[in-house]
Amino acid sequence: MLDALPIGLHVVDHDLRVVAWNRLRERGPLGRARSQVLGKTLHRVLGAAGFRATLPMIREVFASGRAVEEVVETPGGLYHVRRLPVRMGRQVTHVLSTFEDITERRALEMHLIASDRLAFLGQLVSGVAHEISNPLAGIAGCAEALASIAVRGGGKAGREAREFRNLIRAEVARCEKIVRFLLDSSRPSPGTSSDLAASVSLALRLLERHPAFARIKVRSRLPRSLPSAAIDADSLKQVVMALAVSASRVMPSGGTLGVRAGRAGRALVLDVTDTGAPVPASRRAQLFEPYTTADTQRGAGLGLAVARTLLRSRGGDLIYRPRKGGNAFRVVLRTASGKA
Repeated sequence: MLDALPIGLHVVDHDLRVVAWNRLRERGPLGRARSQVLGKTLHRVLGAAGFRATLPMIREVFASGRAVEEVVETPGGLYHVRRLPVRMGRQVTHVLSTFEDITERRALEMHLIASDRLAFLGQLVSGVAHEISNPLAGIAGCAEALASIAVRGGGKAGREAREFRNLIRAEVARCEKIVRFLLDSSRPSPGTSSDLAASVSLALRLLERHPAFARIKVRSRLPRSLPSAAIDADSLKQVVMALAVSASRVMPSGGTLGVRAGRAGRALVLDVTDTGAPVPASRRAQLFEPYTTADTQRGAGLGLAVARTLLRSRGGDLIYRPRKGGNAFRVVLRTASGKA
């Protein structure tokens, strides 16, 4: 019956020995024959690195009796992994792990989500930009008129009027720049590209004097030999800054922010890690949903949602990867040439 299921699975007991290993699990990421794993400990089957990544979730299922799930990236693709409790009465005696290959489904979802959200965002931003441009023009015109009236009187009142007029001009220009940025962000720009290392370095430099980074050590490894990424520099900087600020919120007393770029097959990847408290398993499924934040005093919960939307609209993705002693986010980007 287990062999007939369209997903890979295995079952371990309290001693972490494999007691079941179905046919699709033989052909999965490990590719181990059933005869080679049954009765063996999970450490021997998965190896040291795989065991370290898996052990906390299995222990959590044994302790809590609740299912745990995550999305795991492997060289072979993306897998939706579920850890389910197997009970005898009220006691959890085994943990059943299922592995569903969602690589193709995720690619389709990314395309559909990006198309739908961009269409909606484009309509929304266009309407907002149109509605805001008229009041901004009126504010600028009134400021000029008031300044002209006040200047006629001369003296201190005239000088103050000119100062306030200049302030209003600057703020109106800033609002117009924000509106233009929103319009540009709502439209994918397949023809644009950026230098990954240079853009990320600039984003990190902008954060150097941010109060949240006073106690945070930044360690970056950004090879200059990487090809250009298929994303504009401003969007890439926005993504990096969103990830960095998110990391700072789980390290309020200080820690280390790691930023490392490289290649992964035909794609470019940027791994952003922190040494803060890991995201609880119960929150991981909603991590990229808008307005999802545990710290409502310092953020609206839009940074990660906007970052992933920006990346997916340009053919990339943003993936959360739990790690021992912290969190890791992987930014996946296409190369500008589209070639390996």
